[in-house]
Amino acid sequence: MLNVRISSLPSDRQTADKDCRQCNKRRIKCDRSTPGCRKCSVRGLRCPGYDSFQLKWSQGVASRGHLAGKRYPMRALPQSSSPVGSTSQRAVSQSGVYFNGLGHGPSSLTKYGVWAQEDAGLLSHPAVDRRLVEVYTSVTVSDDLFTHFDISVAPRLTWVDGPDHPWRSLMFPLAQRCSCLRLSILSVAAAHLSFTSPKNQPQSMEIQAMNHRLRDASLRTLNDMIRVELDNNDSSNSYHEASSLIGILATTLVLCYGEMLVPNSTDWNLHLRACRALIERHQWRDWHTEPKDAATRFLINEVSDIEVFRTFGAFTKEDPLVSLPSRAIMDSHFGAFTGLLWEITVEERRRYGLSQNGQDLPPINMYTWRAKVEHAYTRASTDTAWLSTIHGTDTQQWMDAIVRAVYHATLIYAYQALAPTSATEAISSSMKHLIQEIDFVTAGSIHILSHDIFLPLFIAGTECWADTTRQISIEKLYLDLVSTTGLWCNSTAIHFLKAFWKRTEYHGVGKWIAFAREHERHNGPFLIF
Repeated sequence: MLNVRISSLPSDRQTADKDCRQCNKRRIKCDRSTPGCRKCSVRGLRCPGYDSFQLKWSQGVASRGHLAGKRYPMRALPQSSSPVGSTSQRAVSQSGVYFNGLGHGPSSLTKYGVWAQEDAGLLSHPAVDRRLVEVYTSVTVSDDLFTHFDISVAPRLTWVDGPDHPWRSLMFPLAQRCSCLRLSILSVAAAHLSFTSPKNQPQSMEIQAMNHRLRDASLRTLNDMIRVELDNNDSSNSYHEASSLIGILATTLVLCYGEMLVPNSTDWNLHLRACRALIERHQWRDWHTEPKDAATRFLINEVSDIEVFRTFGAFTKEDPLVSLPSRAIMDSHFGAFTGLLWEITVEERRRYGLSQNGQDLPPINMYTWRAKVEHAYTRASTDTAWLSTIHGTDTQQWMDAIVRAVYHATLIYAYQALAPTSATEAISSSMKHLIQEIDFVTAGSIHILSHDIFLPLFIAGTECWADTTRQISIEKLYLDLVSTTGLWCNSTAIHFLKAFWKRTEYHGVGKWIAFAREHERHNGPFLIF
């Protein structure tokens, strides 16, 4: 009889944590060798590997009652009332993930349908119904992805995470009603997981392939929703809560975020333009037609934030400066900084246009702009005490340092864009404080606020053209932050800085703006997020 003595196997061999299913079925002790156990191979059997969890099924046969004589206690599944091959069902099944979300919170988005079948006594055996195993496995994967989005992705999409994060309070409930949005959220979670996991993990390629399937399924469903919306074109600008427009905008924004997590991708710019076109088509930025519901207002604010940081390197007519929503929509504390950065950029573009037309530039009052920066700093720093209660005192100290860093970065940008000839002393003073705050925030391991330092780090990089040591330090910090936070769109900014550092003719206060303007087509779009 063929046998393998476990004691005779090398003690330093790689082993699994659990027995394989074949040895469990045969009720023998598994040697757990990887990638397949020896006890299977010596008998010419295919080792099924080592599952992270194993489903066990009862094989009892009823002797009495309405199931008498049946090998498996199954009932016939009822006919579905939904049309076969409907858009959402087709897109979801093609992605390899099933959804039946009717509850509240991320995990309930996928669990309800399976448990409902269980309660109705409709479970069948995997030997005759592979779809059942696929559903259970798919539910587990979906729950894991939603949890990853909730814990690891959503906090990176805001300055500071909190218990009332709109992605949880507004977008997750919306995702329960919109399969397109559910798919896009899962695709973003898969993208972030695949590009932040160690490259030597075998699951990373599978997760990346899953990201592509989910993204493509979401795009197909999104196209169908847009087609229906165009077929039912309503000329009025009134907003209806029941409309699919919110789902279209939310899905497009999430797809934009998804591309921001993919290395070397600039397709986020395509989705951003789509968001902009939808907002402008329905005039949601105008005060008299802006939506009143919280979900749409949140989405408009999110799009505006990305547009503000995109305009740092956008100068052509193809990427015009758009008007921001009203202050009522941008009501967050950091919204003051975002709105001020946009004001500075608009004024710089306006003054450049005047100079190109041969007009004399009006004098600039930097005291006014300094007062605006001070006001933004006051607003942003008024409410950080709650952080110590939820996240601890370290987080509050990091947040206070980030507020100061953004303050100095905004002040430096204002002088670079509006008064570069007289800004040397003011910028030199702020640079010292800016570097100190960056060093404090980036010291030690990556934390929940590390992503907030990208903007200050970029502005510091624009003023260290003559300091090679500081350039090396900034590049290393940038790449470390990009790889650990998963916000790969920021790698385009460090590529821009490296190109700028090499061009000595552009070295000087604020001259990076001229370099960005004159070499925009060659450098391509870059984003600081």
